[in-house]
Amino acid sequence: MTRYLRNPAVRETALEGEIFLVDGEGREVFYLDAVTSGLWRLLQEPQTIESCRAVFAEAFPDAPSERLAQDLAAALADFEARGLILEVP
Repeated sequence: MTRYLRNPAVRETALEGEIFLVDGEGREVFYLDAVTSGLWRLLQEPQTIESCRAVFAEAFPDAPSERLAQDLAAALADFEARGLILEVP
């Protein structure tokens, strides 16, 4: 089962309660909204998509589970494509 973890080369900066990430080369800055900020915090430790889904399902009990799964999969794919997270064994 695939687990994800923050890329240690990515720098995190908080400014007025907002979270921004700077890629490992310092070329791109990424803004995290409330949901992706929560996901970023979860990825401080290795997580599977299922463990992330469980946390978000508890935090958003009225959200349809299929929608949560799709949104989390999309966010993880985006993080991975931008080099913000790594797959770990």
